[in-house]
Amino acid sequence: MNEQLNLLIQLQEIDGRIRARQEEKKRIPLQIADLDARGLATRAELDKAREAIEEAQKAKRDRDRDLEDGGVKVEKLKARTSEIKNNKEYQAMLKEIETAEKENKTIEEEILKLMERIDAAAAEIKNAEGRVAEAGREIEEDRKKLDEALAGLDSQLSGELATRKDFAARLDKRLLAQYERLYDSKNGRVIVEARNEACSGCFMSIPPQVFVNVKKNESLIDCPHCHRILYYKEAIAPRV
Repeated sequence: MNEQLNLLIQLQEIDGRIRARQEEKKRIPLQIADLDARGLATRAELDKAREAIEEAQKAKRDRDRDLEDGGVKVEKLKARTSEIKNNKEYQAMLKEIETAEKENKTIEEEILKLMERIDAAAAEIKNAEGRVAEAGREIEEDRKKLDEALAGLDSQLSGELATRKDFAARLDKRLLAQYERLYDSKNGRVIVEARNEACSGCFMSIPPQVFVNVKKNESLIDCPHCHRILYYKEAIAPRV
C-alpha cells in the first residue's frame, strides 16, 4: 500500500497542476475582454471629441446665419431712415438700429467662442487619435501574449493529462474511484499528511492509535472527521 499511496500523492500533485492551469486558462478570456473594453473606452473618447466638434460647428453655422440675418436687418433699418419724417421716429429708429447692432456684436462674440471650442475639439481629436493608435498597439501586443500563454497552457495541460493517465492506470481502481469521488468536494486535497496526531486537512486531532496505524502507511486510513485519506510523510517510499 506504500506504493499506492505514493502514486496517489503524486496523482494529487498532478491534478493540482492541472486545476491551476485550467483556472489560469479560464482567466484568459476575461483578460481579453478587458483588452476589448480598453479599446472601446479609448475609441469612446475619440467619438466624444468628434461629437463635440460637430456640435460646435453646427452651432457656429447657426450663429453665422443669425449674424448674416442681423446684418441684413441693420442695413434695412438704416435704409429706412431716409423715409422718416419727424425726429421722434428718427430717434426710435436709431435706437432699434443700436439694439440690432448690439445683438450682432453678441453673436460675433459667441462665434469667436465657438471657434475656440472648435479649435480645442480639433486638438482633442488629434490627441484622442494618438491615444487610440497607441492603445491599439498595446492591446495587440497584450493580445498576442495572451494567445501565446493560452497555447502554452494547452501544451502543458496536454502533457499533464498524459502523465495523469499513466499514474491513474497504475492505481487500484477502487482507490482511484474513491479519490476522484472526493477530489472536488475536498477542494483538491484528498490525500493529506498526518502530523502531531492531527489531520492537516481539517486540523482536527485523530486518535493516538489511528495515528500509530497511519504512520505505518500499510493501509488506507481515513480521517474520522473529514474522511480524507491520511498518510505519514516520513514513511513514504521514494517516488517511482
